[in-house]
Formats: sequence, structure tokens, C-alpha cells
Amino acid sequence: MRSSEGLQALQANQNLWYKVRVLLHDLCNIATDRAAELRTLATTDELYISAPYFTAEEAALVKNTQILAPTLTEVPEFEELDQEVTSEPRQTEDVTSHTVTIEQAIKDCLQNFFEKRRASGDSRPCGPHDMGPIYRAVFGISKEELKDEKFLSRLRRGCLD
Repeated sequence: MRSSEGLQALQANQNLWYKVRVLLHDLCNIATDRAAELRTLATTDELYISAPYFTAEEAALVKNTQILAPTLTEVPEFEELDQEVTSEPRQTEDVTSHTVTIEQAIKDCLQNFFEKRRASGDSRPCGPHDMGPIYRAVFGISKEELKDEKFLSRLRRGCLD
């Protein structure tokens, strides 16, 4: 996964980065973890970047962080959907200097996801579990990082601070 200076600044703030990881954990585990479900249901933001995960100031900081725009290959689940929808080879654009805010990157990925779903005949909206791969790509967090025992132990203690 790629990161830019903006993402590295978020990662340097250990408390804030922990909260980002909790959000991603919850989006990826909502179906099997009741506490994760309750936290996501308590959010007030369409992208889940709000309380109980973040203060208003933290949410604004996270959303406005500049990152390199993720590519389709960084979200494998959607690459597979793309291959099902079209047999034409996809042109890979050069995005090495294309930066966007985290908020815009997530919205762009979701828009692409909805377009692919409609093209496949399935236009149902996605749930939080569908958003996990997008958020992992945007934040550059692997599945393994969300399974780290030290992280999970802190999460089980109910800490969001």
C-alpha cells in the first residue's frame, strides 16, 4: 500500500491512528462482533468518520488529510467485480502525483463501486462490511494489521482513547 506525507502524519499520531484502526476493524467485523456493530450504528457521518470514533476536530483532520488516490488494483474485491462486468482491458492511469483528501478518496471509491454494481445488475447499496476493503486501501492498513494481538487486546478492554 502507498502512503503520502499526510498519511504518515496521521500514523505518527498514535492515538488517532489507533482510532482509525478501530473504525476499520469495526467495518470489517460488523457481522461477527456486536460491539463493532454498536459503534458503527452510533456514528453520525455517512462515512462513519465521527463519534464514537473521533471528536469533531479529529474527524475533520482525518477527512482532510491528503493522500495518493487509491487505484482499483489496491482494492482487489472491486477489481474482481470489474473483471466480471467488462472483458475490455482497463487502462491504468498514472496517479503518482494525484492527491486527494481521504474523504474524496473514499467517495470516489464508493462511486466506482456503485457504478460496477449497477453494471452487474445489482444496484443495492453497500453496507459497512462492503466499505472495509475501500477503507483499508485508502488508509493503507492490511488485514493482518487489524488482527494484531496487541491492538485487539486494547480493543477488547473497551478503549477508544
